[in-house]
Amino acid sequence: MMRRGSSSLAQFAPAVKAAAICLVTCGLGLGYVWQKQQIAQLGKEIKGPEVRLEVRGKQKKELGDTLAQLKSPQVLDQLVNQWHLDLEMPRPHQVVVLKERDAALEAKKSEGPTQTARR
Repeated sequence: MMRRGSSSLAQFAPAVKAAAICLVTCGLGLGYVWQKQQIAQLGKEIKGPEVRLEVRGKQKKELGDTLAQLKSPQVLDQLVNQWHLDLEMPRPHQVVVLKERDAALEAKKSEGPTQTARR
């Protein structure tokens, strides 16, 4: 039964309104799920280089420890004896001490001005 002055569109207004609310809700839900998927994907992309960086850091530490061990006098003596190299410590008169270049330049500057020839 139709009322006077009301159109058929007015009868469907609540249904249209409910459908619009459902569409907006579904759209928001899909957007939320898509964003969560993107965040998870970006997290995986970031995690990969972080893991490689951590592994490389561990390798660097292990190599540094190995280098320090190989530079130690005890290990060097042991390797010399193992390979029968017949090496010995240098005598004091065989050791040459080198001055650092910066110190030599400062000493040269403090001597005074130097004269150069003109052309």
